[in-house]
Amino acid sequence: PPSASLPLAPPPSFLAALSTAISIAVSAGLSTMLLLCFPLALVSLSAPRDEVSFDFGWRFTTGLSTHPAQSDEPPPASADPGLHPAEAQTGYDDSGWAEVQLPHDGLIAAAASSAACRDGCSGKSYIPRHVLWYRKAFTLPAEWAGSLLFLDFEGSFRKTTVWLDGELLAAHDCGYTPFRVRLDNATSLRRRLGSGDSAHTIAVFVDPDNGDEGARSHGSGWWYEGGGLYRSVALLRVPPLHIERDGLFAYSNLSWHASGGGMEGGGGG
Repeated sequence: PPSASLPLAPPPSFLAALSTAISIAVSAGLSTMLLLCFPLALVSLSAPRDEVSFDFGWRFTTGLSTHPAQSDEPPPASADPGLHPAEAQTGYDDSGWAEVQLPHDGLIAAAASSAACRDGCSGKSYIPRHVLWYRKAFTLPAEWAGSLLFLDFEGSFRKTTVWLDGELLAAHDCGYTPFRVRLDNATSLRRRLGSGDSAHTIAVFVDPDNGDEGARSHGSGWWYEGGGLYRSVALLRVPPLHIERDGLFAYSNLSWHASGGGMEGGGGG
């Protein structure tokens, strides 16, 4: 379940204390950076947010519906699912797919095959790098209408494409960096959220090909990189007024004066 939310509005006592603190800070000549912390604290208190683990309830398979993966066959030279693959559609039957939870390595479960990997594959591990599919059905509460919704992927190796209810939302090429996918501007979600709890399906296609020296047959790691959703995923709900991800930072600026033996500094954000 979603985590407990903060109150929609700060209590009057907090507002009074905040006003007094700002007045004291101004009269004392405190820095601009410190003064900025007060309204940021107000935004944090008045803007409830929910973060829900998205690690459970996934379905998983290898290969494409048009070209199922075979353990003793190398992956096809072209494994592009297209813009509207059957696996991404809401009504697709994934009952035969494996049930998995994240983090998940979609390659290590496959049997090693010298027939499919005559030259070694994946850092000489002899594990073929077949393309991977993940699907997850979930329901959003009606009271989340009007909020901004995101999926935060901590890591997916490598080339990743995301659909919601069959609608293409995003693609991410790097297997070593986190990325965020916005959900609330998807057509199906805008139409249905707010008219009651709404059921949706997220579909994720992962091609573990790293494009290194012969593409799929070679891994760029020293031995074995793995493939798939190898880190956690979280569902995030925030109000329209919120602090953007990585939107706030602070730094220090220190310099040493050799002649006077002193040090001075400043900061900003």
